[in-house]
Amino acid sequence: MNNQENQTQTDSERKHNQTKRKLTIIGISVLTVGFIFTVIGFISFFSSFKSGKLPSLFWCCFIGLPMFAVGLGITSFAFKREIGRYLKNESVPVINEAGKEISPAVQDISSAIKEGISDDNEFCCPSCGKFNKKGSRFCKNCGKSFIKVCPFCGQEIDFDSSFCNYCGKKL
Repeated sequence: MNNQENQTQTDSERKHNQTKRKLTIIGISVLTVGFIFTVIGFISFFSSFKSGKLPSLFWCCFIGLPMFAVGLGITSFAFKREIGRYLKNESVPVINEAGKEISPAVQDISSAIKEGISDDNEFCCPSCGKFNKKGSRFCKNCGKSFIKVCPFCGQEIDFDSSFCNYCGKKL
């Protein structure tokens, strides 16, 4: 089975290389013809200034410039893998360096968040966001009740519970 996978991969790579070769040839050919037409058109245009006549071959620019752009597009598409690999190899070291430089700041922020969350003496009011002491029955800022009663068993439970601690029913 592994041999078959290698054969398939080889066939796939072969097809890719054939397509790439065709695109490269077509792209460079269209690019070259477009360049030649563009040069002829511009030479005709600028030489008409000296002679005082209308440029007779300026129309070549209207064919040459689009052909040049299409040829450039096809050629760059043929080399997309190489361009992508180059961009990756240029970008990854910069990203890694930035990550190393920003890492201490991210660690400081995460430890500050952990300290704020792990404070066992306080909790945050879900209504106003102010901190209250554990065991408080009402928010000291907005007055919201922190007491919740289970509608099934009637026991007092934590206000942020999704299930009753006593009967196990979903609230």
